[in-house]
Amino acid sequence: MAAVFLGCLATAAAAQETMEQKRDKKLASAFLKKAAWITDYDQALAASKKDAKPIFAYFTRSYSP
Repeated sequence: MAAVFLGCLATAAAAQETMEQKRDKKLASAFLKKAAWITDYDQALAASKKDAKPIFAYFTRSYSP
């Protein structure tokens, strides 16, 4: 039973790496480099408070491998 659980964890970890690689590839797109995007929520919140501007947040998730 533990081996199956660990196997699932290893598979999930491998899938997470793939998702991170996809994210990095999308963030490297030319149209995204035309603006100063902040991808860390805490940094965006601090900048929002400093500049008195709202935060535009777009959350998505790809469920297919």
